[in-house]
Amino acid sequence: MNTIDQAGILALGTHLQHINERLRKEAALFYKTLNIKFEPKWFSIIYVLSVNPYLSVLELAQEIGLTHPTTISLLKELELNELILSNKDTEDERKRNVSLTIKSKELIKTMKPAWAAMTEALSQLTDTPNNLIKAIAEVNAKLNEKNFFTRMSEIMEAQNGNNLTSDAVIEVHKVKSALELKLAFAIRREVFVKEQNVPQEFEERNNQDSIHFLATVNDLPAGTARYRKTENGIKLERFAVLKHYRGMKIGDALVKNILNDLPPDIPVYLNAQLEIAGLYFRNGFKQEGNVFKEAEINHIKMVLPRIK
Repeated sequence: MNTIDQAGILALGTHLQHINERLRKEAALFYKTLNIKFEPKWFSIIYVLSVNPYLSVLELAQEIGLTHPTTISLLKELELNELILSNKDTEDERKRNVSLTIKSKELIKTMKPAWAAMTEALSQLTDTPNNLIKAIAEVNAKLNEKNFFTRMSEIMEAQNGNNLTSDAVIEVHKVKSALELKLAFAIRREVFVKEQNVPQEFEERNNQDSIHFLATVNDLPAGTARYRKTENGIKLERFAVLKHYRGMKIGDALVKNILNDLPPDIPVYLNAQLEIAGLYFRNGFKQEGNVFKEAEINHIKMVLPRIK
C-alpha cells in the first residue's frame, strides 16, 4: 500500500484522476493504432453535438459539465482541426452557436467501431459488485442535493461549535487599549456593516462618547458592546457577536458585565433588534412602545426596571 492508498477516501479525487489519466492515455494510444486523429478530451463535445446538432456555447458547456472558459478552449482546438463550425446567433449577436463540420461527421463514422470496442472494454472494467458507473451516478445525485463545499463547511462548523462549547472560556472586560478597541470595531464591522448592510457612518456614531466592552472565547475576540450616557439615562448599544461564536451565551455575558459596571440609580435602556429581543428579556429588560425601524432593521425600545 502506497502513501496515497493510506489516505483512504480522502484521496478519492486523486484516485479518480489517476483512473481518468490511464483511460485517457490508453484511449489516445488506441485511436493512434487505428490511424484516427482524435483526442479523447474532445469526445464529450463531439458526442453531444452528434446528438444535438446545433447548440450555443453556454448550452454546450452545461451539457458537458465543464466551465465556460474550458469549453471555449476545447472549441478553439476543434475549430483549428476543422471539426466544428462556430457562428453568431441570428437573433442575439452576443451568442455563438456551434455545430459539427462534414469532416467531423465523417470522422464519427470511422470512430463508431472504436467506440463500440471501448464501450465493451469499459463495461468489463466496471462490471463489479460495486459498479463504478452506478456509484458515480449516486455520488452526482448527492452532490446535486448538497455540494461538497457545503457539506465540508457544515461539518467543520459543527465540529468547531462542539469543541468551543465543551471547553470554552468566555471572558468579558472593559476595553482598555487601542488594540482592544480596534478588535471591537472590527467585530462590529463584520456583523453590522457586512452582514446586516448597516451604513458604516451610522454604525460608527458616538464611538468617542461610549464605554466599550470586548468578549473573548479562549482568548480570541468574539463579541463586543458599548454603553453611553444620554439625556434619557444610560443606553446600551452595538451588541455584536461573530457568527462563529453564536449560541454560546456571549450576548448574556456582555449584558451582565455592562450592567455590573453601571450605577444603580440611573435609567437604563436600549433599542433591541427584534430578532434578538429575547436576549434582553431574559436579562430583565421590558418592552416599551411599538416596533420601529433603525437602519432598515426592526427594533423595539426596552428598559430595565431599577430598584429605587
